[in-house]
Amino acid sequence: MSVDFATFTGKIRATTGKTVKDREKTSDMAGLMASQGLEPLAAVNGGFFDIASAFSPGALGGLTVVDGTVLNSASNGEAALTIGNHGTNLWIDKVWSQSKVTFTPPGGSAIQPDHVVDGLNREPGRIQGCGGGVGPAGVNDRNSNTNNLIDARKPQLGIHCLDSEETIVFTKEFGALPFLPGTVRAVLVGADQTVKKVSDTTGGMAAGSGEHVVVATGSHAAWLKADAVVGSKMSLPTAAVHRGSSSETPVYFYGANDAIVNGGPWLVKKGAAGPFDFSSSTTPEHTYLTPRNSRTAAGITSDRKLLLVVVDKKSGPVGSAHGLSMPQLAEAMKNLGATEAINLDGGGSSTMWVKGSVANHPSDGANEERYVGNAIVVTAK
Repeated sequence: MSVDFATFTGKIRATTGKTVKDREKTSDMAGLMASQGLEPLAAVNGGFFDIASAFSPGALGGLTVVDGTVLNSASNGEAALTIGNHGTNLWIDKVWSQSKVTFTPPGGSAIQPDHVVDGLNREPGRIQGCGGGVGPAGVNDRNSNTNNLIDARKPQLGIHCLDSEETIVFTKEFGALPFLPGTVRAVLVGADQTVKKVSDTTGGMAAGSGEHVVVATGSHAAWLKADAVVGSKMSLPTAAVHRGSSSETPVYFYGANDAIVNGGPWLVKKGAAGPFDFSSSTTPEHTYLTPRNSRTAAGITSDRKLLLVVVDKKSGPVGSAHGLSMPQLAEAMKNLGATEAINLDGGGSSTMWVKGSVANHPSDGANEERYVGNAIVVTAK
């Protein structure tokens, strides 16, 4: 699928569906756009998500921005696709994010120091994609599988890391919070930044418009309990997003449709095929790179067209489809004209929907469309 912004008069949008917490079919996310009168023309599945989380199986595994709003923090240093402002803000780069909270007790001054937010709209303790450095992921990050020889402080595709002591912020886009076991403190912050409710359980907590739920686990629960009481103030500034190899360039969101979709590895960079920024020396990464599988990728051409590509693996109605390895996918994107390209979520997630029907053959079950975390939708309006 090719979108030429020189002639196309519609929009490219990202969506997480009805909530961030849950998964939906790519076709259903396109249908949601139809219910909003936006006339969806086509759609593909988006980035990685935490399919194994019972708390939030649709939560995205990397930086996610929808309609100019940051909905999930970055696995700092990961590659991502930005599709904002009708193609004029179209790029692939490494991304970083960080946010903090500040408490002010009733009648007092702001409490210092600020507290770093470990993540947005995801299960506390599970960091899909790992990463973080000194940003949203906390200092206690560790690999969830000791047999995987990885650095939990760097972004890792296809696996998650653990952290028993975190502070996570939830917005209205997440939906109602399920029950979370363990030592927990949950605080509901109103649109006026005043703490409205405190609880030792997350079950039933939900943020309304302009509100936030702040959840702390482990030792973080103690300071949240001490600092955030009903009537106190909590400042929750918008997450700061940066791009570049060392987080050197700030990113701002000006348009209502500005979006970032997480992914990786970076397949084509400055016209050269990779994959890049992806070591094959560790077991999970090598396993992810080598097999021929269903794939979804996005590319940018030299004349600023957006390419959305889906590769099938299972047999279709004519002949067989064997999928592509990651290096093969990079070469394919380069051959299609991409000077920049990124891998998105693949396998059973790979779906292309065009004008009312699924155009490819998803590899889950008997061509059954998988429920995924987000989608990229091309709309006429």
